[in-house]
Amino acid sequence: MATRRFDHIIVIMFENQYRGYVMNNPYMRNLAAQGIELTNSFGVMHPSQTNYIASLAGELCNVTDDEVPPRLPQRTLVDLIEDSAQNLDWRAYMESYVAGWTPWKATNFTPVNSYPYVLKHDPFSSFSRILDSETRWQKIGNEAQFYQDLLNDSLPEFAWFTPNMWHDGHYLLGTKDNDLKGERAPVLVDQQADWLKSFFASINFPGPDSKLPDNTLVVVTYDEADFESDYDTSQKYKYYYDGPNQIYTVLLGDTLTPSQQHEGYNHYSLLRTIEENFSLGTLGKNDEHANYFRFLWDEALHWQPAACVPHIEHASELQAASLGELFYLFYTRDDKPGHLYCTSFDGHIWSVPLLMHEDCKDQLQLSAQGNTLVLGYRDQDLRITLQTLTTNQGWQPLTAPSDDCVSALALQVLPQSHELLLVYRDQQGTMQAQRYAQQQWQSQPQTLVCRPEGTFTLASLGSNTLLIYCEGSTNALACLSYNSAEFNVTDVSNSAYAGPQDNAVSHQWSANGFGIGHFSQAPSKLTPDEPEPQEHSYQSDGQLAAATLDGVLHLFHNAPNSQQLLSANFSIPGVLTSQLPVSYDPAKADTTSNGYGTMAEAGWSEQQPLNNVHRHPDTPLCATRYRDQLWCFYQSSQDQHLRAHVAAYRSIHRHRNGEQD
Repeated sequence: MATRRFDHIIVIMFENQYRGYVMNNPYMRNLAAQGIELTNSFGVMHPSQTNYIASLAGELCNVTDDEVPPRLPQRTLVDLIEDSAQNLDWRAYMESYVAGWTPWKATNFTPVNSYPYVLKHDPFSSFSRILDSETRWQKIGNEAQFYQDLLNDSLPEFAWFTPNMWHDGHYLLGTKDNDLKGERAPVLVDQQADWLKSFFASINFPGPDSKLPDNTLVVVTYDEADFESDYDTSQKYKYYYDGPNQIYTVLLGDTLTPSQQHEGYNHYSLLRTIEENFSLGTLGKNDEHANYFRFLWDEALHWQPAACVPHIEHASELQAASLGELFYLFYTRDDKPGHLYCTSFDGHIWSVPLLMHEDCKDQLQLSAQGNTLVLGYRDQDLRITLQTLTTNQGWQPLTAPSDDCVSALALQVLPQSHELLLVYRDQQGTMQAQRYAQQQWQSQPQTLVCRPEGTFTLASLGSNTLLIYCEGSTNALACLSYNSAEFNVTDVSNSAYAGPQDNAVSHQWSANGFGIGHFSQAPSKLTPDEPEPQEHSYQSDGQLAAATLDGVLHLFHNAPNSQQLLSANFSIPGVLTSQLPVSYDPAKADTTSNGYGTMAEAGWSEQQPLNNVHRHPDTPLCATRYRDQLWCFYQSSQDQHLRAHVAAYRSIHRHRNGEQD
């Protein structure tokens, strides 16, 4: 758990704009330059209310629309704050909220809209644990209460501020109208920016004369990206959210040095950051495995110089995983067909390699979580061989789900349930997937929609597991997604935005693949004055490797015709898996998913070269986590030695005025 970085955190959430649209406004652009701008920040889903709920509960709570939901029983950030032994306080400020219009009562208390205050932008109004407590409900105030608390030096440790429908960028001033005939974004962004400029001016923020308490973090963000009805809505086509839900987010405060951060974040990441700052623990939902804002603690991933791995020569395949305090590296050798070796590392020295098996042909796989490690490979008869290693039972055989010959396989032990996912390609090129849970394989495999000809790999980020592969002759990287958490299942009712075809499911692979790439903005033909999302797709050649460290999935690969090893990161937690394929074809609106909250709306980081790491694409490559470190093994193209590149988060000493922090 991180030490407290801020004494107060204030979240201000605006409405429905792409980051590119917001950055076109001079004030918002200048504000981003005064703080830490998150250039790769995303909403969780659509429409608005889903993101407010997720920001507080760490899950969607099956809320998929803007209609007032039934009372939600889930625990929230409020519970964590009030359960803390640190005597922490919280308050939610809702502009234009009038407490006298919805006085609390002991039974059947039901809050109501009082426009321009609306319940869908007040997530605190949806949870029974708040609604059933008069003390908690009275912690919801309006802008006057905010100024009163500020003047009385009683601002809580955590505060949430929602501007009203005219100031948050949702509707035109004094109206209930957002039909601006193509001018929605600039008009409403300007309107919202004018309010924020005035609000910040009233408290002299940001700057040295700020009226906020010292060491306060202010987060200015948006619930989701804008949506534009590119489809003809008069024909009742579903709404089209044009792009990956990328939003403007900037962190402001008197102790921050202006900069940009390029890793991927969403509302679950912000929630986890608040939890870390106040040592609250987590809700055990999508916040648990989220990538929090480590840079606020001056932490960044640092790669150490690569070092040779002793005893290993002529390696043809590699796989690594850790179990307890030991790190295991399995490998095969070109000069010893069928022989499978293992060496272990205790944090100080490598053991002498041991011969483990003599029937291993290829397709070596290794994965571990908790106290279980699973080894897999293709034997000399081209069939799958599986074994498990536990800390109390040693090695045990595990019967494979199929006795058929296969051409490739990958496996992954899931982080939370410790169930086993196995993906394999049969001799006809068909991809199959099966899950091992409660001591048995599911009865029938799921046939996957992808047909990669080359290598593929599995990696998990919380409850989301990705099958990463290269698409045929294009060399384009793509993935399928798999959700293993019931709290990320949604049961959608028909509404203006969606229908049952948009259901999100668990323990099922996505019905289509998603390109892997980085999202940015550029003007389009339809909106020449407003940048639209653009995807920069990644290509790969040869072996793939992936591993997750502290909320960030790291993918290692070579670009085509290059020996430079590249790394791309994915760190968007809580991604949904839709039951049906994602499509934006209006003719298929009733039979395909809108893709809200799926991999269609989650971008990767920009790919970066690993310094001084050069390898031939078809030589051994693997990656894993060991303790608090990320390990990447590769064979150098310069001297053919097997090397380990190790990374860990460490503090960065910044220099201000010639002195170290």
